[in-house]
Amino acid sequence: MNKDESLSLNPRPTILVVDDLPENIHGLLEALKDDYGIMVATDGMRAVELAQGPAPPDLVLLDVKMPGMDGYEVCRRLKSDPRSAGIPVLFVTIVDASIEKVRGFSMGAADFITKPFDIDEVRARVKTHLELSRLRRALEGRVKRLNEYRHATDVSNIVFRTDPQGVITFVNDAFVKTYGYSREEVIGKTSRVIKDPDAAPGLHRELWNTILRGAIWRGTYSNLTKSGEVIYINNTIVPILNADGSIREFISTSVNVTHLIRQEELIREQTTDALTGLPNRVKLMQDLANAEHSMLGMINIDQFKAINDFYGLCNGDKVLLEIGERLQKMGGADAQAYRIGGDLFALFSQNGGDLSSFEQLIDRIIKYLESEAIDCGDDKINIRVTAGICSGADNPYTHAALALERARIERRDYLIYTDQMQIKSHYKDNIHWSQKIRGALADGRIVPYYQPIIDNRSGKIVKYEALMRMIDEDGNVIPPSFLGVAKRTRQYTALTRTMIEQVVQALPDSAGEMSINLTVEDIIDANTVSFIAEKLSRPGIGPRIVLEITESEGIESYEEVREFVDRMKGYGCHFAIDDFGSGYSNFVHLLRLKIDYLKIDGSIIMNIIDNPDSEVIARVIVDAARRLGMRTVAEFVGSAEIQAKVVELGIDFSQGFHLGKPGPKPIVLPNND
Repeated sequence: MNKDESLSLNPRPTILVVDDLPENIHGLLEALKDDYGIMVATDGMRAVELAQGPAPPDLVLLDVKMPGMDGYEVCRRLKSDPRSAGIPVLFVTIVDASIEKVRGFSMGAADFITKPFDIDEVRARVKTHLELSRLRRALEGRVKRLNEYRHATDVSNIVFRTDPQGVITFVNDAFVKTYGYSREEVIGKTSRVIKDPDAAPGLHRELWNTILRGAIWRGTYSNLTKSGEVIYINNTIVPILNADGSIREFISTSVNVTHLIRQEELIREQTTDALTGLPNRVKLMQDLANAEHSMLGMINIDQFKAINDFYGLCNGDKVLLEIGERLQKMGGADAQAYRIGGDLFALFSQNGGDLSSFEQLIDRIIKYLESEAIDCGDDKINIRVTAGICSGADNPYTHAALALERARIERRDYLIYTDQMQIKSHYKDNIHWSQKIRGALADGRIVPYYQPIIDNRSGKIVKYEALMRMIDEDGNVIPPSFLGVAKRTRQYTALTRTMIEQVVQALPDSAGEMSINLTVEDIIDANTVSFIAEKLSRPGIGPRIVLEITESEGIESYEEVREFVDRMKGYGCHFAIDDFGSGYSNFVHLLRLKIDYLKIDGSIIMNIIDNPDSEVIARVIVDAARRLGMRTVAEFVGSAEIQAKVVELGIDFSQGFHLGKPGPKPIVLPNND
C-alpha cells in the first residue's frame, strides 16, 4: 500500500497527517491510530490532493515548516476551495510565536499544537475540533432545513382577518393547523383567543395604536395555541381602508418562527468561546462584516506558553478568564471583548467614537492588565501584553493583526495601523501596472475582445459587446483588472479612446450593434466627449453603437450625463445601463436619460436559480423595463439552466460564457436589412 494512502478502512473519523519527517508522522500515528483512520502526506501538494479528493479527511494535522509548499500555503489552498474549506486544520509547529499564530488563524486555521507535543493534548485537541466540525455540519444542515421550511411557509403563511374591533372573520388552513382551533371555534371571537398573557408588556398596546392609525405593524411575539403551547410568530398586520379613509378590516399575515427562536442557543454556542464565555473569532468576523465603521484592538498575552509551562494549564486558564473579565469590564458599553485565539483577545467598538478615545482605552487596559497581578490562589501572576489598533471598515482584522505584529517587532506596547505599513508594496504595484498600461497603449496592445449577445426570441447572435483586454509582452490576454490603476494614473480616458477607435474600425467588417463601456470619468472629460462625438458623427456609425454606462459607478451629476446622452442620441446611437440592480436602480432617472437597454447585473443572473430573491428582482426589473419601453439583457449567463430561466422571465437578450466567450474578432453576422 502506498504510504500516502489511507492506513485504515474503518469508517471512523479520518485524520490527514501532513509532515515531511517520518519520525513526526510516526509519533502522531501512535497517538491517534487506535481512535481514527489515518491518511499521510509527506509534502504539501499531496496533502491538497488528498484533502480535495473523493474521500477527504475529517481533520488535518499540518506541519508548518516543510520544503516546497509550506503549511501556510497548504492551509490557504484548502480554505480557498469549497471542497476542503470546511475541514478543520490544526497546525503542528515548533514555533510558538504569536505572530505565526495570528498568521495561521487569519488563514483559517482552527488551532496550533506545539512540538514536542503532549500525546494527551493532541488527542484532546483533535477530539474537540472533530466535535466542533460535527456540530458545524449539523448546524449547516439545520440551517439548510430552515431555508427549506422558509420556502414552505412562503406558500402557506398563517392568515386571518378581523373587523375594526378585532373580531375574527376569516382564518386559513395554516391558522387552523398552527393553533389547533377549528374555524367555528375562532370566527366571531376576538384575536385575544390566541394572545399570550406573558407576551412583552405594552406590545399589544403598541400594535393596536399603530394599526388604528391606519399604519402597517410588523413584529415578532408569542401567541398561545389551543393546547396552551407557546409559539412565536413574525407578523405583519395591514389595515384595509374604505374610500373615506375609515378602517374596513385588518389582515394579519404571519410566519411561525418558533424553530428559529429554539435555534438561538445552538447558534450562540457556535459563536462563543467555551472557556471565557466571550464571543469568539467567528462572532467577531460576523460583527466586522456588518459594521459600517469600526475600531478594533487586538491584544496578545506575551509569552503565554511560559505561563502555562511554569504555572500549569489550570492557572493558565485562570489567567485567560481574568483577562476576559477585565476586558469586558473596561470596555463597558463602548466596546465588546472577544477571545479570538489561545492567547489572543480583541476589543471591538462601533459606537461612532473617535480613534483617540479608543487608543486611550487600549492604553488604560494595557496599563491595568500589567499593573494588577492575577490572583491564582497560591500564585500571583504578572503578565505583559501587546496590542495592535485599527480604525475603519477596510480589512480591520488583517490591519489590526499587522499593527500587533509591528508592535511586537518594535517592542512597543501598541501601535495603530497606518497605510504606511504597507505603502511600499502599494506604490510598487501602482508603478508596475502604470508602466504596463503605458507600454500597452504605445504598442497597440489594448484591444477589444468581442462577446456575442443572443436574441432570446430567435436564439441567434445579433450584436456584440466590446470588452477591453491587454495583451502583455508574452502574448497573454489580461482582463481589465488594471482599470483602477489607470484611473489613479490618469490613463483611463486614453484606454477608452483606443477602444472606441478600434471598434469603429471593425464596424465595416461586421453587422449588428456594438456595445462599448463608458464610465462617468469619460462622460465628464471634455476631450473624450469630443472624440466620441467625432466618431459617431461619421456616416453609418452612430446607429450601430450602444454606449453602456455602469450603474455601480455611482452617477451623481445626472444633468451632465443627460446632456451627454441627448447629444450622442442625436447621432443615432443607443444607450444601456450596465450592472443594473447593483446600485440605486432609479427608474425616474432612467426615464430622464431615455435609456434603451437595461443590462441586469451579473450577481442577480448568476444566482437566479438558487436564490428566490434574485429571481424576484429580475422579474421586477423586466416588468418595469417593459412598461418603460426599454429592452433587457442578461449578463453572466453561465449555464443552460440559467439561460432557460432567463428566457422564461422574458429577458430580451443574453450574453455569457455559456453562449459565447469573448474573442479577438466578431463573427460576421448576416445583414437583416
